[in-house]
Amino acid sequence: MKKSIFTKTFVTILIAVMLILIASYLILSLFAGRVYYASKLTQAKEAADKVGVIMTESSESYEEFIYRVDELVIETGGRIIILDSDNSLLYGGRANMDIENTNEFVPIDSLNLMPGATKIYEYKDENGELTQYTYAERLENNVLVLVGIQVKAISDAVKIMKMLMMFIMIASALIAVDAAYLLSRNISVPLRRLNYVAKEIGRLNFDVRYEGDREDEIGTLGNTLNDLSEKLQKNIDGLRNELEKEKNLEVLRRQFTAQVSHEMQTPIAVINSYLEAIEDGVVEDEEEQQRYFEVIGDEIDKMSKMVKGMLDISQIESGTFTINREEFDIYGLLEPACEKFSQLAQTQGIFLECSEIPENSFYIYGDEFRLEQVLTNFISNAFKHADGDQRVILSFEEISEDEMMEPPTSRYDRGIRISVWNEGKGISEEDLPYIWEKFYKAQTLTGQKGTGLGLSISRSILQMHKYAFGAKNIDGGVVFWFEAPGRFER
Repeated sequence: MKKSIFTKTFVTILIAVMLILIASYLILSLFAGRVYYASKLTQAKEAADKVGVIMTESSESYEEFIYRVDELVIETGGRIIILDSDNSLLYGGRANMDIENTNEFVPIDSLNLMPGATKIYEYKDENGELTQYTYAERLENNVLVLVGIQVKAISDAVKIMKMLMMFIMIASALIAVDAAYLLSRNISVPLRRLNYVAKEIGRLNFDVRYEGDREDEIGTLGNTLNDLSEKLQKNIDGLRNELEKEKNLEVLRRQFTAQVSHEMQTPIAVINSYLEAIEDGVVEDEEEQQRYFEVIGDEIDKMSKMVKGMLDISQIESGTFTINREEFDIYGLLEPACEKFSQLAQTQGIFLECSEIPENSFYIYGDEFRLEQVLTNFISNAFKHADGDQRVILSFEEISEDEMMEPPTSRYDRGIRISVWNEGKGISEEDLPYIWEKFYKAQTLTGQKGTGLGLSISRSILQMHKYAFGAKNIDGGVVFWFEAPGRFER
């Protein structure tokens, strides 16, 4: 049974926090005492050095010397004994005890230390447990300073810290459980909602919406699904309105529903599978998650384009598809088309070649927007059939009246033939007669299939212009072309 992303996130966060707490406790147990002892020894060394400074600064006032050393004892938190060069007592504590009362604190061999020499002594009780450190240093002025540190106080402090750490671990663990639960729920709940919305769109139920104000990738995906739902509902409603104009409305509606359901199954299945993968915690890192979101976005774009294409087909079949003709420079379409597809060619590793645009203008009479749509469909189709490192060539040639497949109108006596050739495997002879039919999808070179709408729409546009067009296999590839009559403007 698959674990949900909620369970995986919850367990991962909880384990991470517990490992950090356990590691902190172990570090404290193993190193706290050592660090504390080292700190105290350093403090004792500094205290010994300060005694030398105090003696220099208080050389004329014994009372000031005693007062400042007393303050140093309080600051250090230990015991300080000071002997002069003759090992006579200069300072034995705040009560200024005699040397006889300090013998147990002054190791005998420390009396023989040379100037600048230091030594650390350990004191243990009858059970062999360490009870005190004594740091001894003979200053340069031959004064012996001994600083005692009570180990038991250090051990007690470490025990208290361990006890506090245990309480902190328990409190942190409880907080971690709550935090892991909230964070996991914050991730899993919206993903489940997104999955539900995607499934409802797959059932053509466009009333369901993602509701949320998140500004991360989940929120972006939710807004995208909402936009898709609105566009699909709008376009499908438009298609239904167009179909109502047909006499055979019921037949067309059933055909449309079957086609939509069939064509939408693949991209919606992809979206559902990727969302389920994200929800089930299959995605391991942010980079892979971003790639999943990009794939979902691409499938959404495909469905949007598919619906737009079906709307055009519906308008063509119902007779409401119109073209708006006017004179325009055909060269104004060719150069932008090359620029638009150059970046895509680089991404796919395809070599896109375009004929050089002459300075002269060639004017034709037609619908510029629809003919650009035809040119875009031809180039997109060529890219689908060209593999990496293969060529796609957009070319044109000016032809005379005798060379044209269809005779020009009385307005023009010349024409232009625009061709899009792609290198690669040719179209099979059994597919070639049907490539202009709607929803007919010949196998592409990469094994992928198109929607089968682009060429059908292009055929209708060219037929409404009464332009000659065609497709054939030549020179190791396939060429799609159309002709348009026109005139030069020099």
